[in-house]
Amino acid sequence: MSGGPRFRGVRIRGLRRRFGGVTAVDDVDLDVPAGAVTALIGPNGAGKTTLFHCVTGLDAADAGTVTLAPQPDRPAVLLSGLPPHARARAGVAWTFQRIELFAGLTVAENIRVGAENRSGRPLLSGLLGLPDPRRAAVRAVTGAVLERLGLTALADVSAGSLPTGTMRLVELGRALAAEPTALLLDEPASGLDDHQIVRLAEVLRALAADGLAILLVEHDIRFVTAVADRAYLMVAGRVLLSGTPDEVFASDLAREIYIGES
Repeated sequence: MSGGPRFRGVRIRGLRRRFGGVTAVDDVDLDVPAGAVTALIGPNGAGKTTLFHCVTGLDAADAGTVTLAPQPDRPAVLLSGLPPHARARAGVAWTFQRIELFAGLTVAENIRVGAENRSGRPLLSGLLGLPDPRRAAVRAVTGAVLERLGLTALADVSAGSLPTGTMRLVELGRALAAEPTALLLDEPASGLDDHQIVRLAEVLRALAADGLAILLVEHDIRFVTAVADRAYLMVAGRVLLSGTPDEVFASDLAREIYIGES
């Protein structure tokens, strides 16, 4: 295609997922461009988390495609049909609504897991007990993520002892350590106080400015308005409206269905 810049990010087309007689995701088209924060909003039961799982590979879509568009250093990847670990290696990282950390590991060790998963260790070196040539790179990435998220002072603290808001930052750090091109966040503001929400918004805006494609599933209207460039309103498995967060939240449809105002 000519006449404009090539799309970068995640492109979802015709995505559908059924559970018995219920269609949880119904022919959804959605773009998650690089360099921007995209929000998926809607009431409970709208199908947002199911769509999230279909994009990450944690659930299998019945129809449609999910494509990670080409990057300067990576080709386009058809993610549909790939298992979660292959999607992660292709450049997709995610965090969960329910925090999933290694509670017995330190903050730095949790983040290092993400860096090691991305770099991988040569099989022969591991079998022979040889020094890992990528160890220095893993240390460098871990240190950079700790600094970026303001977690350096907590590097040696057990992750399981941290408050919820800090745990969410550690989980975000582990995802970032994999050096993704696309980042998916399920309810990242859940359990955070006002100060932490402001801090998280600043971090996500900075990551988007660096070229990351970010998709977040979120209920917090203030947070979505503060951080997102574009919002999609999903109801009963279908995307009914899209636009800037202000446009979407100001619509009669959002007020009636999502915000609860007539």
